Amino acid sequence: MIELLEELLGRPVVLEDLKHKPGRRSTWRAVGSRHRAIVKRYETDRAPTVAARVTALAGGPAEPVVPRVLAFDADLHVIVLSEVPGAPFRDAVLAGDAGACARVGVALARWHLAWRRVAPPSFRAHTAGRELDVLRVQADIAPVELGEAVRAAASTMSGDWGCSTVVHRDLYEEQVLLGEQVGLIDLDDAALGPPELDLGNLLAHLELLGVRSGMDLTVAAGALLQGYVGVAPVDPVLLDRVRRLSLLRLACIHRKQLLVSMATARADPPAPPLLFPSWRRETSPD
Repeated sequence: MIELLEELLGRPVVLEDLKHKPGRRSTWRAVGSRHRAIVKRYETDRAPTVAARVTALAGGPAEPVVPRVLAFDADLHVIVLSEVPGAPFRDAVLAGDAGACARVGVALARWHLAWRRVAPPSFRAHTAGRELDVLRVQADIAPVELGEAVRAAASTMSGDWGCSTVVHRDLYEEQVLLGEQVGLIDLDDAALGPPELDLGNLLAHLELLGVRSGMDLTVAAGALLQGYVGVAPVDPVLLDRVRRLSLLRLACIHRKQLLVSMATARADPPAPPLLFPSWRRETSPD
């Protein structure tokens, strides 16, 4: 892998650890004498599939900026990607920068519109059934009481949805970068789905960020949503359902019963601005 990187980026190459997911992949920033890049090495045979997906996304709009595949080696299970500039969207959210949040909403809406009814061959449909299957897996490995509560809540949130555009499918505030342009990173799981899937998942993560930080992020979330709906239509009922399903998944991952309560809180009617239900945290953000 180092030989591949030195040829591409210049010798010597220094690797900076970014993220490790045991059994799945490792991610580094590679800095050479000429260039720098992001390197992903997979524990499975996913590299060709991910490389094909990211390569296909290069044909999308100029913004949001997405990584380009610089090289990949199927035998090494390695992909080398261009580095997308910018600071994590999380910073703008916590700073209450409504203008930046609206920028993200606009860029995401334009991205979904650009890919509407386009189905790159390496992308599979992320149906509602697949989403519920992912949630069931998480519920099965969660503590028993929490898993039971999640399964009970999810049983009321079934129903098909259309897969009309390319979606990131794992969109949260660390996967969006803000610089001169909005950028999207970590597109390994990109799929076909409804645009509400990305928007609802991002809103749910902002609710989790609010719980963790003890901050009211309603203004930031509202600006994000208003930026989006100013460019592209949203099905408010589907958006509300996806957001709730995302909260249930996050409840399992982070072992937070509070997120189940947030997912099942009544929102009547579920329509824009569709921010957060009127709940109050009675427990510690921990």
